Amino acid sequence: MIAGVVNDYYVAVGLKYIGVTDFPAKRFFWCSSATQWAFAELPKPFVQLGKTLFERISTFFTGEFDRVLVDRSGKFDSSDYSLGDDVTVDAASLELPEGKKGITELDRLSYLVFAIEKECQAVPVGSFKYLPIHEVRHNEGFKGLRGPAAFKLESYVHFRPVLSKEKRDLIDRDDGIFNPNFLDSLASDPLKGAWSLQKDTTESVAILRSKLWPGYYAYHRVASAIYGSLYIGNGLRNNDLPFMV
Repeated sequence: MIAGVVNDYYVAVGLKYIGVTDFPAKRFFWCSSATQWAFAELPKPFVQLGKTLFERISTFFTGEFDRVLVDRSGKFDSSDYSLGDDVTVDAASLELPEGKKGITELDRLSYLVFAIEKECQAVPVGSFKYLPIHEVRHNEGFKGLRGPAAFKLESYVHFRPVLSKEKRDLIDRDDGIFNPNFLDSLASDPLKGAWSLQKDTTESVAILRSKLWPGYYAYHRVASAIYGSLYIGNGLRNNDLPFMV
């Protein structure tokens, strides 16, 4: 859930495993608190605008999904979003479909979901498996992490297509088949100190918290197949984190 000034956004994800090689296909659906739970599919994110536009916006979401941030000519109100005067948007590169007024808050939401999934989505190591048919599945043999391992960052991996060369080579050689550690480890993230891993008061649940995207949490009940994650926040990336760790 992403909190907005006027309305809030709710996002759900659907996964397709069968017939999809390398990694499950993810589809995201959204609704506003003003639309009575009428979900629609999120548009494809403008990834090329991530660093130059979306991640530099330091204001809250309004909840007005059709609000135009950048018009078709590439013009935007910099004072409204506190971006400064050095931001430029190449309108020709946007390839906006006919009838679309410009880059809207819904496009910002789409990029936010893409970025959080890429940088945060975490599962316990061994909870998924890579099959000889080059498809990923839930590992029915996963019974949970046990002992001290459940509370170590090395025991958690990103649930996303593999990015590291080492793991990519592993898959390309078919050495990732039934290898419980075929996904990228959270401990290998370039930005050290981006995660907090804690125990609950019973010491039976591990709780992961992202410092890069405050509001993202993942959990795992020790010695069980129970795990999950969620994001409840304002949609702002902590770009100051490298100077804080």
